[in-house]
Amino acid sequence: MGLDQLIKTEHRFRVFTNRDEWADAATSWIADNLSNTIASRGEAVIALSGGSTPVPVYGALSNVKLAWEKIRVEIVDDRETADPDGRNARMIEKTLRKNNAAAYVRARFDEATATANAHLDLCVMGMGTDGHTASWFPGAKGLSQAMDLNAPFAIKTIDATGCPGAGKYPRRNTMTLPAVLNSRQILLLLTGEEKRRVFETAAQKSVYDAPVKALLAAGPRLTVMWAP
Repeated sequence: MGLDQLIKTEHRFRVFTNRDEWADAATSWIADNLSNTIASRGEAVIALSGGSTPVPVYGALSNVKLAWEKIRVEIVDDRETADPDGRNARMIEKTLRKNNAAAYVRARFDEATATANAHLDLCVMGMGTDGHTASWFPGAKGLSQAMDLNAPFAIKTIDATGCPGAGKYPRRNTMTLPAVLNSRQILLLLTGEEKRRVFETAAQKSVYDAPVKALLAAGPRLTVMWAP
């Protein structure tokens, strides 16, 4: 069975009237999931995406009183560059490693994760206007391997040279699709009318033309939050 045949429609799509309300809801949702996981398992593993969309959410999350010493923060994908300011890891460090989280977020930003196939507790995803999520760029070299449901590895190097969404950082290291889909919960954060249209039309496209569509295979474990 191909990946397109595994797509489900049971995900939750939550709409908010403004971005402040959206950020508050996303922060609470993440914090509640982390707290519940720690209560049941004694620890939690969360993988975070880069980009500008989640910045206010990560900043607000740093203020939440959680058992941060029991939370392992990892990264969904990052850029191969010698410029630290060009890396997703740096953004996450700047926005999350402060306030209540300052003493504990020593995340494995550079390693991504060696344990993704053993189930993450929560994956926070974003999406570009080209329909990419993680570093699964349409047309990128290595995309089919990164989105192979039978991939034995959790991390894949992508060469997105020539892909508009990759900008000046075409070489990326990214979690594979099975690593993301093995997460117990997936949160996709979207803002703006254009991204809503891209997400809603992705269902009619191939997963390789609109890779964000692949997240729909998570069914009810996927929550989408959108604000204008």
